[in-house]
Amino acid sequence: MSVLIVEDNTISLKTVEMMLHSNGLETVSAKTGRQALEKLGLHPDIQLVLTDLMMPDMDGWELIETMGRNPLWKQIPAVVMTSLSDAETVRRVMALGGKGYLVKPLREDALVAKVRQFMRELPGGSESVLKPKFKVLEETGLDPARYEELFDEFHAQVQSSSTLLGSGDPTGPDHPAVKALLALREGAAVLSAGGLPVFLEALHSRGSCDWTSLRTVLESTLAAAKVVLEKRDRLREKLSRAEASAVDA
Repeated sequence: MSVLIVEDNTISLKTVEMMLHSNGLETVSAKTGRQALEKLGLHPDIQLVLTDLMMPDMDGWELIETMGRNPLWKQIPAVVMTSLSDAETVRRVMALGGKGYLVKPLREDALVAKVRQFMRELPGGSESVLKPKFKVLEETGLDPARYEELFDEFHAQVQSSSTLLGSGDPTGPDHPAVKALLALREGAAVLSAGGLPVFLEALHSRGSCDWTSLRTVLESTLAAAKVVLEKRDRLREKLSRAEASAVDA
């Protein structure tokens, strides 16, 4: 998923980006409400909006109100980030359709908890082919670096299993594809949220499964993993540029 951050203060924007990036989330940014609407049109994968209230061009109030009138955007949760914490401001945010409220200066634990709350509530989330990174980290206690190693190994095993399975059905437990798939079982239980663990458990218990459907699931898993790796590469490049800029400054 992508989180749209709408914030006109550069330091505040960078702070929120770093907090979310360190927790495995990809972000899109805008400095005004009008820019935010443009980004919503360009990035259909945006599933959460974090917005400041006081901004030029179009403020957070109008952004939330405009999103609520658009059938494509009104289901996207909008969470407000602001230094205003009076009861009237909170009431107005909720009346316009805002789904949450964070008071500046933001704490990373509060921000990430709020983002995770709405990620869990998003429709269709349980049907994802892969578990979100934050969920794997939460369930396993792994640090981000070890998660990356695990994901790379899982991706390599899925590729190998798919290649070995090919177009013909395995003929017995000693078939190379069966051995590769069974070796993939534990990794799939940790990283997959779709049908792959179900098929592999069936293969483990019965020695066979619906090979045609399994091929389709493997293809879907590979496609999803490719997206994750591409996002990771973009994020690493972005962080590298930010570090280089900080050194030059």
